[in-house]
Amino acid sequence: MSLLENQISTIKLFSLNMRKNILDMAFWAGANSSHFGGALSITDIISYLYSFRMKMDKKNPLSEDRDRFILSKGHGCLAYYSALSEVGYINKEQLKSFEKNDSDLLGHPVINKDLGIDFSNGSLGMGLSLGIGVAISLKKKFKKNNVFVVLGDGECGEGSVWEAAM
Repeated sequence: MSLLENQISTIKLFSLNMRKNILDMAFWAGANSSHFGGALSITDIISYLYSFRMKMDKKNPLSEDRDRFILSKGHGCLAYYSALSEVGYINKEQLKSFEKNDSDLLGHPVINKDLGIDFSNGSLGMGLSLGIGVAISLKKKFKKNNVFVVLGDGECGEGSVWEAAM
């Protein structure tokens, strides 16, 4: 198997495991409190980022050299939590607590560096502006980090997204 085929196989397996986690979390939470469709729609993108592309160090989650991820469409958080579980920030037992009382895994991600969540989000349209600000800050520090923002199609009509893009 070539290196490329091995990398693709790794990403596909990561993505499959993410989908299983997403559906399990939705089931445990109850159908009325999860947006599993929005999570499934971004699974392949997040799978690629977390299994292959993003620079991160589980042993040093606050490393200045890590890449940053911002989930602008916060209601897609099941995919985010699933990816964080697959890389070891969140354990499988914690996934069962999604949307439960006293859980760290809410319906929109809330900053929790221990779980690998760098930014709170949920208000549609704010993620791109936040990502641009983070990227500018890193550039001013002469850092080579990447900042990845996942937007939802529904928020792309927001004025704040257009202002950030311009």
